[in-house]
Amino acid sequence: MNAKHVQWLNDYAPQILDAVVDAILTIDARGHIQSVNEATMRQFGYTESELVGSPLSMLMPEPYRAAHQQFVDNYIASGEAKIIGIGRELEARAKDGRIFPIYLAVSEIQTENGTYFAGIIRDLSAEKAAEAAMLEQRERLSQVARLSTMGEMTASIAHEINQPLTAISMYAQACVKLLQMDNLDRQKLVDALTKLNRQALRAGAVIERIQRFVRQEDGERQLVDINALVKDLSHLAAGDARLHGIELRFDLAQGLPNVYCDPIQVQQVALNLIRNAIDAMHEIGCSNGHVLEIGTRLLDGAVEVTVVDCGTGVAEEHMDLVFSAFHTTKQDGMGMGLSICRSIIEDHGGELNFRNNDACGCTFYFRLPVDGDE
Repeated sequence: MNAKHVQWLNDYAPQILDAVVDAILTIDARGHIQSVNEATMRQFGYTESELVGSPLSMLMPEPYRAAHQQFVDNYIASGEAKIIGIGRELEARAKDGRIFPIYLAVSEIQTENGTYFAGIIRDLSAEKAAEAAMLEQRERLSQVARLSTMGEMTASIAHEINQPLTAISMYAQACVKLLQMDNLDRQKLVDALTKLNRQALRAGAVIERIQRFVRQEDGERQLVDINALVKDLSHLAAGDARLHGIELRFDLAQGLPNVYCDPIQVQQVALNLIRNAIDAMHEIGCSNGHVLEIGTRLLDGAVEVTVVDCGTGVAEEHMDLVFSAFHTTKQDGMGMGLSICRSIIEDHGGELNFRNNDACGCTFYFRLPVDGDE
């Protein structure tokens, strides 16, 4: 850089800094602000005279306020960079008390007068609001997909509930007849009432599982035994499989580590894959077989869930579109199921994919990391 360029930068540096949309400020080794640009004053609502000479910590709420100067002091003493030269997300506080998310990057400046630091602060309020809106939209779409799945399973659900209700009616009639007899057999009455109660609990369990599945959840994640989750899901899927003459066969690996996930969302993914497999087999009259295999295993630091059908597989012309939104091969499908499922699994740090089987049918699988951050 020649002398002319240096002089130009010296002449126009203040205007350049004030034109930047991000807040830029410098602080000394004590953590006191030395200079600010226009964006700093806009973001925080302070005047230049209020900022210069004040500690940078005035722009931070707790616990960031107490920790920031400790990071700076530690770097000067040990050279260990915990925030210096490394950007990170945290929260800032404006003059009016408003707390907002920021991205802070701090760099060291060595001068003949000592060590200084330059900080660049980006307001993340708009980005975080957009992320929250996107997450809310995805949660709504996810619930719509769950409701749609239950709607598609209406016939099997009705069948599952009708069986215990029919039994309840029969046992109730038997109890009435026993009570009308002159020589009441109390043990038979107790037995009939016990069976009636068992069938009522069975019907209630079906309804409770459906309610839990379609209920609007907050997306809370927890440590989950994936085998227990799949077994619980089997109660929802079994009725649909029986209605179509399909046998669900489970091959669950023992001793799997827990995964950190949202159990409702992961069940939604698994149920969607199972129902798609049932539809694929039913469409060809189960001509390749009646067994649908569901398995779990540990693979490369992840727990894998597989759904193996014996349908026709995925046609080559559809392979690139399987997970695309609004793509469907079903006459009454929304085309959102697999797209939502993939976004759910990827949000968990996992993978959802498929492969055609050598003999017939297709295997859909998803993997969830076992070392997920809690």
